[in-house]
Amino acid sequence: MEYVRNYFFNNFFLLCLTFGVIFMVLQNYRSKRVAVLMPILIVSSAVFISIAYAVEEGVNKYDNFRFLATFCSYLGFVIRPLVVYFFMKLAISNKIILKIAIGLVVANAIVYTSTILIFSDAISHLVFWYEVIPGEPLVFHRGPLYFFSYFVAGAMIAYLVYASIISLKGRHRYDALACLICVAFIGVAVILETSLIADNLLNTTIAISCLFYIVHLYQQASRRDGLTSLYDRKTFYGDLNKMGTRLKGLIMVDMNSLKRINDNEGHEAGDIALTTIAMILENSADHRSMYVYRLGGDEFIILSCSTKPDALVHTVNIIREAMNKTPYFISLGYAEVTEEEGSFKKAMKTAENMMYDDKAEYYRITGIERRRN
Repeated sequence: MEYVRNYFFNNFFLLCLTFGVIFMVLQNYRSKRVAVLMPILIVSSAVFISIAYAVEEGVNKYDNFRFLATFCSYLGFVIRPLVVYFFMKLAISNKIILKIAIGLVVANAIVYTSTILIFSDAISHLVFWYEVIPGEPLVFHRGPLYFFSYFVAGAMIAYLVYASIISLKGRHRYDALACLICVAFIGVAVILETSLIADNLLNTTIAISCLFYIVHLYQQASRRDGLTSLYDRKTFYGDLNKMGTRLKGLIMVDMNSLKRINDNEGHEAGDIALTTIAMILENSADHRSMYVYRLGGDEFIILSCSTKPDALVHTVNIIREAMNKTPYFISLGYAEVTEEEGSFKKAMKTAENMMYDDKAEYYRITGIERRRN
């Protein structure tokens, strides 16, 4: 009973974090299944490892518990790379890399499983083993393959760092930055533990990193439109204030005949049209200097911080070319923003008038009756 109480007090913070993450994910997250399952597996695995290590520390004083001590140590070596894989599954979507990662995890499990399933000193001494000395606690020994688990976890973490650094210049740079911060947390914990500066630190750090990443995902989701995943109207006004003089131009986009699609084909068809247009706008905009928003309904806007003189025209041409490959039609207008006072409102008006002229031309050419209600 004393042993259980000590475990509870030593791991109280980890247990609180675990229950907090599980509650947050199950109650609040409405996204892909992987985003719900992976955080639960990560924090649950951290708790499981802490229990295994606590049991190992408790029984390695007794000769007759040699197998239990070996088994608990085995669990730690097998589960920790699996935790890194769970985090990779949550943070990246590259299927080839994920297949390679799970292959490494399986290979790691095979190496350490041989220690407890193959009752041979020659095999177990390749990885790790406990030596029994009469009247003394069990003595832990490392074999040549002892660090294989560290290699596997390190290789996956190295890829996470690489992918995150590459993505810092991409559209998902904030996700990449959050991933780098999590890796930094875990890296510091590993250094502190292996250098014996701190004990029982890594499992709690894993849970903290998971919580941090989940909060980041929630924060990003709160900034985006539920249907198209573009930034929403609230985010538009917030970003507009932050950009200040960095804002160089804008593109206004409005879908044509959305009501006709909704009335004739159903609202699901209308949603497909909106998501298609949103994807085209997102893919056409320069992710290094342009931000795409859905203001509401069938209205979109792109804010540009690009200093290239032809950035707006170039983006408009890409959008029009992509739209020509779809059955949908849009009207758009664009204008540059200068540093003059009131320039943004003037640019909005200019772009809006151009967009309305474009829309009028569309209805004139097609002969379709414009339906506003």
